[in-house]
Amino acid sequence: MLLLGSDKLRVDFSELVGRTFECIDRCQLCCLCQPEVLPDERPFFREKYPDKLILKRSPRRHFALALKKGRGSCSFLENRKCAVYENRPRFCRRFPIHFHVGSGIQAELDLSCRGVWTGKGEDALLLGSVMASEDAEVLMATLSESKNVYGEFFQNCMEFGVYSAPDRMRIEVATRIGSFAELPFIASVLEMSAKEAEIDLSKLESIRGEDFDLDDLEAAAMEASMDSLSSSDPVALPVYCDDGGEWNIFNVKNGNVEWSILDEEGDLHLRKSVDPKDIRLLPPETSGKEVLVEYLKILNNRDSVLGHAYYLVDSYGYEDMISNVYCGDMVTSILDLLWRVSLLNYVRGGRLDRDGLREGIIFYDMDRLDAPTIGAFV
Repeated sequence: MLLLGSDKLRVDFSELVGRTFECIDRCQLCCLCQPEVLPDERPFFREKYPDKLILKRSPRRHFALALKKGRGSCSFLENRKCAVYENRPRFCRRFPIHFHVGSGIQAELDLSCRGVWTGKGEDALLLGSVMASEDAEVLMATLSESKNVYGEFFQNCMEFGVYSAPDRMRIEVATRIGSFAELPFIASVLEMSAKEAEIDLSKLESIRGEDFDLDDLEAAAMEASMDSLSSSDPVALPVYCDDGGEWNIFNVKNGNVEWSILDEEGDLHLRKSVDPKDIRLLPPETSGKEVLVEYLKILNNRDSVLGHAYYLVDSYGYEDMISNVYCGDMVTSILDLLWRVSLLNYVRGGRLDRDGLREGIIFYDMDRLDAPTIGAFV
């Protein structure tokens, strides 16, 4: 773990080490993320573009830039170029780096941005350090509030007897991270995490291929993905920006998965309606497993993933051990990712090799970062 900063501001930048990113032409995935407009940024838009500054009341009251037809790209995107680039909101300037504030502050990198996979461009660690310095006051204030929330959460866990030490959970997963890329192991973790006793991953190390039901696992994967691809709000639907620059939207309607292309004006063009039962859960190839394992290491280190497990524990009424929820959430994330890769394979072709898994992560990671969490993104 790489910690930088003064005694007052300590930030975990480990996810940014060795990473770069660049803005790729014909991508503009970030322009589909409705940016919040901060108080010091509002005068410019109020004076010059008052019709494009809107008030949002969910999940909290704030101002944002309007989207085309309420669901498309930012209203300032013209021919895949930003019309107010020099005056774009801070949210836009900081993409794809986000700061999660929980029991500490951690920088996380949105791997749905295609520009983080080229090995070119700006140094993510350098830019993240500058961003943290600029936002130090806000980060510290948020951390003060978040620590109180975390303290209350841990106290509740102790009282209900469901507490598990976060570091120990992460070490347990990290020790067996390669096994988490194997379908039999995933099936066993999913089953054991649903039991009342605290999960013991060491008992699963001898799992073999014949020890699980692929149909049951396939059903669990389909359920996880169908849930994540379902939303009545078009803005909340997962977007996969492919290597040709098309914005692919997948939405569950009437039990089927509708694959559409979103154009720059906010219109959806249906490509295909897929019966989810036709999607077979495909195991990753050897090179694909290598990519998956590296991604799982990132997830296991992310405080937002841990915070999401805490959110689930609280939502479930403190009935389940933290470790069970955390491990269960990890394998559910893997199943969602693998089912999405299998869906892309079904509608677009390809393999579950290194490139295929990378495309799956590009499809999935923004939604992983958007999952509710105890804590906050700043």
